[in-house]
Amino acid sequence: MLSFLLLAASPALALPTLYDSQTPIQPQDHSQGYKFDPLLHLPGISPYFDAVGFGLKHKAPPNCKVTSASYLIRHGAIYSNDAEYEEFIKPFLWKLQKHRQGWSGPLSFFEKWQSPILEDKLEDLTPSGAVDAEKVGEHLKERYPDLVPNVRRVLADKKARTYDTAKNLVKAFPNDGDIEIVRILKNETGAMEPLIPHKACDAFNKEPGKKEQAAFIETYAPSVSKRLEPFTPFWLEPKDVVGMQMLCGYESAINGKRSDICRIFTDSEWMAYEYAWDLKYAYMVGPLNPLSPYLGFPWLQAQAKLFQHIEAHNTPGGGWPDEQRFFLSFTHREVPPFVATALGLFNSSSNAAEQFPTDHINWTRAWKMSDLIPFLGHVGMEKMTCERGALSGDGPGEFIRFIANTAPRPIPDCQNGPGASCPVEDFYKLIGNGAKKHADFHKVCDKKD
Repeated sequence: MLSFLLLAASPALALPTLYDSQTPIQPQDHSQGYKFDPLLHLPGISPYFDAVGFGLKHKAPPNCKVTSASYLIRHGAIYSNDAEYEEFIKPFLWKLQKHRQGWSGPLSFFEKWQSPILEDKLEDLTPSGAVDAEKVGEHLKERYPDLVPNVRRVLADKKARTYDTAKNLVKAFPNDGDIEIVRILKNETGAMEPLIPHKACDAFNKEPGKKEQAAFIETYAPSVSKRLEPFTPFWLEPKDVVGMQMLCGYESAINGKRSDICRIFTDSEWMAYEYAWDLKYAYMVGPLNPLSPYLGFPWLQAQAKLFQHIEAHNTPGGGWPDEQRFFLSFTHREVPPFVATALGLFNSSSNAAEQFPTDHINWTRAWKMSDLIPFLGHVGMEKMTCERGALSGDGPGEFIRFIANTAPRPIPDCQNGPGASCPVEDFYKLIGNGAKKHADFHKVCDKKD
């Protein structure tokens, strides 16, 4: 964003011209050195990156201190999601193996290129995924230096990729040898509902959005195939195009460096790919699925109760160690969008419903999952004690703010605290009303009903 030099009018100074008053302090070209990066536009399959958000400072606002925090963290990079592999990637790889000759121009490297995906380890954490998990742990240690040393327990579901992510992330913590990783194997105490609500909901499935996504892929992929036809030994079907684009993300995540495949596609083709998956996720785990808020509120309600218990008893309760004030739960790509939908964190700023046409891109949508669910993507809530409020100036007070991949994300219905945070009393009221409205978790999740 450009910075401008503002000149105060003074009798001793001539008034600046309009042009002079808008001259940047350090003149640069209009793009500010911007370069398009496809790895920032791959919902669900990109290596981790920090989100930009709305420009709010990532650190706590001035005169505020984070006293407790809770995070939901998606697992690190895997070799491939099995369903995506079977539908998009494997058919392309099979054709590639049959047609090793005939690639030319920007695609000539395919004559010798080998897939990095290991079929017998599809959903296992990759070595680079383990390294990235530890890096995110380092970031959290720097962000919460007063909270991390007291972490003694974290939660993960039964899948190996979430457990392995947790194990590698806490390596960065000073007391990693004393941290217990509790695996949630059954729903005996209702623990699955906050951590992996979709696994506890029989009515949830991954079909919503599939038809709409396929329609949009048919809109943009044929033109990609036509553009690349001079360089390929066979015609690229729409799913081949998507499979190649997915390989850009997975190969980059597996090897820890940018894949050569990433440079094949134009910026607009990458934006079309991003929209195809935002469209799918909107129907499956987002605002176009009526189940989403029901699946997002269990975690929000559980964390609100956790913070309230600390207020009342100076301990977290619920089996958490007495001194712990930083709570980590490791989950899957579906869950952060449920939470974001329940709070409206990625909704449009207007009251109009977000639209997802299948014949063109909705460029102004707020629902962009690249910023929420890369590998190791996370949503977190911080409780802050501040010396004064943001608007009224009264204080001291306590406030809640949400974080998505390190960037603060204001709650649309409550953002009048410091740094667009939410006063804690208003937050508890908001969660209470939402939890009451979406209390019929088991009723809506029962397939018989």
